[in-house]
Amino acid sequence: MTQASNNARQIIVCLKAWAGENQGNYPDAYAKAPPKTANEVFRLLVQKGVIEDERIFTSPASPFTNDNSIGEAPDYLKALEPGENHWCLVKGVNREANGNTPLIFENPSGVSWPPKWNCEVAGQPKEGRAWKGGKIIIGLNDGSVSPQALESSKGAAVPLEKDEDGKDLFTRWKPDWSYLDVER
Repeated sequence: MTQASNNARQIIVCLKAWAGENQGNYPDAYAKAPPKTANEVFRLLVQKGVIEDERIFTSPASPFTNDNSIGEAPDYLKALEPGENHWCLVKGVNREANGNTPLIFENPSGVSWPPKWNCEVAGQPKEGRAWKGGKIIIGLNDGSVSPQALESSKGAAVPLEKDEDGKDLFTRWKPDWSYLDVER
């Protein structure tokens, strides 16, 4: 979990660097056509020279690994090809959003809002896997990254633990957000 958290922090640093040069917007707002996946957004970080190495976009015990081959300038088309990115990106967040707003998180077990993870394959290199003990890594807009508890450590589609108001970290800020998933 430590390596995954460190990778998430580095991704957020790259997103913040991008926002510093783009009116506070993250790369999902930059693309000429709305991006369909987190891979497309993160590839822009490579194409614009914010990062030259794709290894931070994976995580231990993830089925999504990369070969650190980003291709040639200017397009870097080999950067973050399908199956080379572990992290999802919440759409429409910018540098000015509340610091506690989720920005990136580990790939979930399905495409739904709020996302859910598979605790039955915890610690295994499977899509949507949780960590043992029912946790996943989430990076927030303030740059902090930490393991977050799921509602249970068992089940194939487990959401984040809810607070006393019945909301989780995702629905607390905006109940109808969406995210960019990984390319498979």
